[in-house]
Amino acid sequence: MIFCINDFEGPLDLLLHLVKTAKMDIYEIDTKYIIDEYLKFINSLDKEDLDNASEYLVMASELIHLKSRLLLNLDNKDDEEDDSEYKIKSEEDLKNKLLEYEKYKNITEALKELEEKRSEFFTKIPENYHNYEEEKKSDGFQEDVQILKEAMVSLQKRMFYQKPMTTKITRKEISIEERSSYIRDILKKRKEVTFSSLFTSFSKDLLVATFLAILDMCKNKEVVLKQEQNFSDIYIMRNKNE
Repeated sequence: MIFCINDFEGPLDLLLHLVKTAKMDIYEIDTKYIIDEYLKFINSLDKEDLDNASEYLVMASELIHLKSRLLLNLDNKDDEEDDSEYKIKSEEDLKNKLLEYEKYKNITEALKELEEKRSEFFTKIPENYHNYEEEKKSDGFQEDVQILKEAMVSLQKRMFYQKPMTTKITRKEISIEERSSYIRDILKKRKEVTFSSLFTSFSKDLLVATFLAILDMCKNKEVVLKQEQNFSDIYIMRNKNE
């Protein structure tokens, strides 16, 4: 825990304040002047504060030791063993510590500013919008289209394998209305009919016309389609509701 004295958050904060107050560049600080100002500030404090602020006293001892080395003009390597308990052994050490502290202090202030700006915004956890959608009732038409598509593909495969070696092509127009009428006639006699049984012969035109006829009748809700399982026969039935 850092004990604050006069709003200074630790000894380095106090030293940095003294440097800025003296309008010095950290790279060119007058070390002796800063040490004297620090010790003067410490001596001016109430002894009860100092009893709780051990970090400030440790720094004071470091600075007194550094000042004595500067006064004696000792090199960094001199008395290295005796100085092992001290972390600040040169002016360079002191400057580096102040520069590092200033860097972290600036980052902390920037983060605090961002935190204050962020506190002005309120966020809400995203919700699944599907929970608010009205349930769409399917009329079954899309399912009918898929079933017819599968049936048509299956029938095309059968047409390929049953194609005769030689054929005589005769062109005859097959209308959707004719196929619709044909299917209606069958359903008048039978309750249901399979899709494949609607073809006595196979041709592309007949297949397409039948497909479109059933699709149109499904859309108009004249018939309904039923398939018990995948790839099984498709049954076409009259719509009882119509």
